[in-house]
Amino acid sequence: MWAYESVFYQIYPLGFCGAPFENDGILQHRIQKVNDWITHITGLGANAIYFSPVFESDTHGYNTRDYTKIDVRLGTNEDFSNVC
Repeated sequence: MWAYESVFYQIYPLGFCGAPFENDGILQHRIQKVNDWITHITGLGANAIYFSPVFESDTHGYNTRDYTKIDVRLGTNEDFSNVC
């Protein structure tokens, strides 16, 4: 299985991308900042990224409101798809 052979780099995207703690409902395309770090992450030997909460929530991400929608503080589902 590919996961057993992978080296993971974990990201808490709300903090990593500089999102505000409370969800103000304003769409920002912050998740795309991860692309700027890919060279650094692979340079550390990682070949997979584990994202902590990314779904729509009120605050810290662990109180998910919608498991089908990326948090607007991070961007859109399309933005996340482009990062992955």
